Amino acid sequence: MKNLIFKRVASSLALLFFLSLIVFLLIFILPGSVTDAMFSRPEAVSESVKKQIEINLGLDKNVFLQYFSWIFAFLQGDFGLSLISGESISAIIAKRLPNTIALSLASFFFISLFSLILGFICAIYKNKFIDIFINVTTFLLACLPHFWVGLAFILVFSLILGLFPSSGVNEISQSGISLKHLFLPLLSVVLPHLGLNIKFIKDTFLESLSKDFIQASYARGLEKSRIYLLAFQDALPVIVQYLGTLMGGIFAGSYVVESVFSYPGIGELAISSVVSKDYPVVISVVLLSAVFVILSNLLAQIIAIMLDKRNL
Repeated sequence: MKNLIFKRVASSLALLFFLSLIVFLLIFILPGSVTDAMFSRPEAVSESVKKQIEINLGLDKNVFLQYFSWIFAFLQGDFGLSLISGESISAIIAKRLPNTIALSLASFFFISLFSLILGFICAIYKNKFIDIFINVTTFLLACLPHFWVGLAFILVFSLILGLFPSSGVNEISQSGISLKHLFLPLLSVVLPHLGLNIKFIKDTFLESLSKDFIQASYARGLEKSRIYLLAFQDALPVIVQYLGTLMGGIFAGSYVVESVFSYPGIGELAISSVVSKDYPVVISVVLLSAVFVILSNLLAQIIAIMLDKRNL
């Protein structure tokens, strides 16, 4: 078990390194320049001034020298300064990160909860009306992009019904997060994720129900509730590991949702920073997101390994 966990940790660290390098290179080759993004009228600024700004910021160096200089500082907790505002990136992220964590963890909780409940219902009532209804409804939602769902919710619940605000959120550090502000972004992340997750949990549970020891339990006349519990325990390691992979999709969905709802999280920060070519902010946000996702997956894998009695 220890060797298996060590391999998972080592592979996760290697993945983080290569991901940070790829993200840095992709940001570097984006069209446009930082100096153009700094000024409202970049054509009015001379090329010599722009060149001097690049030298002062270290952007004239080789891309790999820039990368290793940045990664060593990042590992020491120094995220650098925003090229556009000059503000500390750590301070910028500290303001927005609690909002993203609140949205992501709430999304993960409700996606996992509804997927488990509805997946088991579909498995128990396979091919019945309730199974068909849940599958059709959730798969229709899965076909809709997050931004379209968000815009539809704004139209219905904000503009027509006036029940929820269409943008913004109270800062956690000041007055506590507003559930009214969180509700629509949360729905926009949760609903499109349910379809595939419900199907996976349904198929996993049905596979466990078809195993020999479960069939033997049926033959011995064991109560259905106990049989379902045994099947759940058998399927649990696979389900836990699968649910751990949700964080990647949740983060990807929340980036778009935060922009649609002007939700002040790190996803909205990343998109606005890409537009302004603010390299340090983009890379810091993306790498922090990657750390969170990979650590979530790693934790899920470790829990799944510990739950699987074959690894004892």
